Amino acid sequence: MLNFTSKKLDEYRQVFPIIKKVPRAAYLKAQMVSHWWLFKIAKNWVILDRISLSLRPSIWRMVGCHVGKNVAIGYDVYFDVHNASLIHIEDDVWVASRCLILCHKRDLSSYHKYDRYNDLGYIKLPVTLKKGCVVGMGSIVMPGVTVGEGSVVGAGSLVVNDIPAWSIAVGNPAKVVKQLEKRKESLT
Repeated sequence: MLNFTSKKLDEYRQVFPIIKKVPRAAYLKAQMVSHWWLFKIAKNWVILDRISLSLRPSIWRMVGCHVGKNVAIGYDVYFDVHNASLIHIEDDVWVASRCLILCHKRDLSSYHKYDRYNDLGYIKLPVTLKKGCVVGMGSIVMPGVTVGEGSVVGAGSLVVNDIPAWSIAVGNPAKVVKQLEKRKESLT
């Protein structure tokens, strides 16, 4: 279910003045459809890579993600459109192509034999990509995860736990394989 505050609704209505005359239910449905289209555009926009790298973060912002400055988002990156407000991407982050960022998962705590999977609820948790981190190509970031400042997630990794700052994590599930150190100053 979509949850909009009146402040957020007013912001959208300022952008689209004609919407002021539309009933709330129709407006929310139209907004959901427009978010889906914006997602499709952001995901598949490959014309002129230099432009698309800067355009995708702008489109993600319009959908509701919190995206910082100088963020690069590769081609074919999927994100949780209906829970976009739970995605926080800080400055200078790189998300490589074909990644998946999820903010919801099924609540399996009350799932038992002969239960219907479709009747289970969802757990919604935020995802945070801290300043300067990199999410490698084809990686999956699960709900409730924070990738620390300056960290690198290797290609094809499944991130299920927090990744500490200034580290390299790879694998399924992603595990830290190296802690990055400060660069030593040269004496010359």
